[in-house]
Amino acid sequence: MAAKQQSCTPIPRVGIYNRCSTEEEAQKNALAIQAEESREIAATKKKWIIAAQYIESESGTSVKNRTEYQRLLEDMEKDIFDIVMIKSIDRLMRSAKDWYLFLNKLTENNKKLYIYIDDKFYTPDDSLISGIKAILAEEFSRELSKKIKNSHGRRQEMHRQKKPAGLNITRPMFGWDKIGKDVYQINEAEAEVYRAAFDMAGSGKGFYTIANYMYDQGVRGKNGSRISNVQWRKMIYSPRAHGTMVIHTREYDFDTKKFMKLPPEEWIYIENALPAIVSEEYQAEVLSSIADRKTDSKFETYTRDMSKAGRYDLSGKLICSECGAVYYRTSFLSGDRRLAEWKCSTALKNGRKGTNKVGCDNINLMEEEILKLIETACRKQYESLFGAQQNIIDEALAAVKKAIRDDTAERELMKYRKEYNKLERKKRVLFDKLMNETINDQEFMQYNAELDSRMKVFSDKISLLQKNTIESDYEERLAVMKEVLNKGEVVSQAKIKELVTKIDRILVYPDHKIEIIFHRTKLLGLLKLYDSNIEDRPEDVPCRIVTEYVHTNRSSERRKQINRQILNIFRDNPCTRAKDLPEMLGVGYSYVNTSIKELKKAGKLRYEKNGTAHAGIWYVQDSNKA
Repeated sequence: MAAKQQSCTPIPRVGIYNRCSTEEEAQKNALAIQAEESREIAATKKKWIIAAQYIESESGTSVKNRTEYQRLLEDMEKDIFDIVMIKSIDRLMRSAKDWYLFLNKLTENNKKLYIYIDDKFYTPDDSLISGIKAILAEEFSRELSKKIKNSHGRRQEMHRQKKPAGLNITRPMFGWDKIGKDVYQINEAEAEVYRAAFDMAGSGKGFYTIANYMYDQGVRGKNGSRISNVQWRKMIYSPRAHGTMVIHTREYDFDTKKFMKLPPEEWIYIENALPAIVSEEYQAEVLSSIADRKTDSKFETYTRDMSKAGRYDLSGKLICSECGAVYYRTSFLSGDRRLAEWKCSTALKNGRKGTNKVGCDNINLMEEEILKLIETACRKQYESLFGAQQNIIDEALAAVKKAIRDDTAERELMKYRKEYNKLERKKRVLFDKLMNETINDQEFMQYNAELDSRMKVFSDKISLLQKNTIESDYEERLAVMKEVLNKGEVVSQAKIKELVTKIDRILVYPDHKIEIIFHRTKLLGLLKLYDSNIEDRPEDVPCRIVTEYVHTNRSSERRKQINRQILNIFRDNPCTRAKDLPEMLGVGYSYVNTSIKELKKAGKLRYEKNGTAHAGIWYVQDSNKA
């Protein structure tokens, strides 16, 4: 079978192309020697058939005058050979353009190129050939760029001479419609909105306000989407509002491979290229009013002393060990949460050192993680502070107890009792009058009945309040509060917040080392409240903590949490089906599948089938409960 398959393999046919270089042309019989040499090399290749040989006697560089080369191309299309064989690349041609055309022919006809001086096949994917293509494409782009620039200059000159010249604008423009080749007219509905935006900007409205107002009014861009504040700003500032188009504002730099912004003196202004929506004078007036309201808020003029004050707990405390600058607080959206991140102010101002020598490459810090780091380090360093918290809880509850007693219900109860006692005193006075014969029996009975009736009203109110009084349940409420204070570690969190205020500075190092330095006097004053022994040897209290900042990836933390939940589910019910986990955990099937693979690989989870049935049992391998 193998022999039969081998016999069916087509035998490669080779077409040899010979041509001498300029240096060899002076040597006698150089072309004949090369032709013979190439045939001998082809013969050494097993089962190669020399289908044709093209010996070029013309030494010119133009392919038009090379008849053998033209014949080679024709035979390539006729499928005379499978391989083109040459001595070296310069024997075939030296023009990048001709190389590109030759390679296209080679690819179209599914042929190979063999260079025997290198003993190597070259394909259109080869780096050398790709480089030639790139050179040609770049040269083409250079020429195209020159033509575009020349065309822009010609348009500008024709407009200057008031001769009509077409200006092809490829993108749709809000405020205008293209009605023909290089012909534009004002879209009155859009132009009315455009002018309203100018009026709003001139009256002091910001671009965010303009964007929100226009969106609420149903204004949309040409593509039907919201016009952003940035777009409104560009539209207000653009000279095309009064009909002038600005072109040739940037140019491609073929050395840096980037678009470079050109200086304004090289820009090309084409006046009256579009019908004006507003006058040039009015636009200048609006832009002038915007400039008058503008305040400079660049970092270069930022004078606030961040080492003394700040809006946040860490403001002015985080210091870069590399450049000595303070860290500034920034924020960004992560999913449905806004996270706070602290960055070196030098890096914010000047960028990283890779782009600016005066920049800074120090690490950024997530606020949640640096605060947790401070808490962990302080708990370990100052055990006495966090150990003595029962007294604080008792003091706090005593204050709460006092406040609870002094609530509205208590005041009402006291008020009713006061009124009741006043009526009791009146009854005693009434009785004294009866005994002194100031009033008779009938008058006494009448007044006494009235007092009894009024006292009963207050007595009923007092009884009702006493049934629901805080007097009978505030102890229970205090017990709940005590439990919350202990479980929620509210006291510990308050202590951490207080400790942060005693920090003098936190040095941040590029190797993720964090050095927390406390203000000694302030720290000792706080610690003495909880540990009287500090009075004896205050010099033994450390005021410096060195720890390491480790950035926690939220996705990896979520994965760990889901993995723990899976283990707990299988511990409780080993017969739980894996396909039920996504609904139980609120995640996707692929997420659960990845978690199970991780747990199996870590040796924490094992599955055993129950015979041939689909049901099986999950075994949790580790004994540590999540």
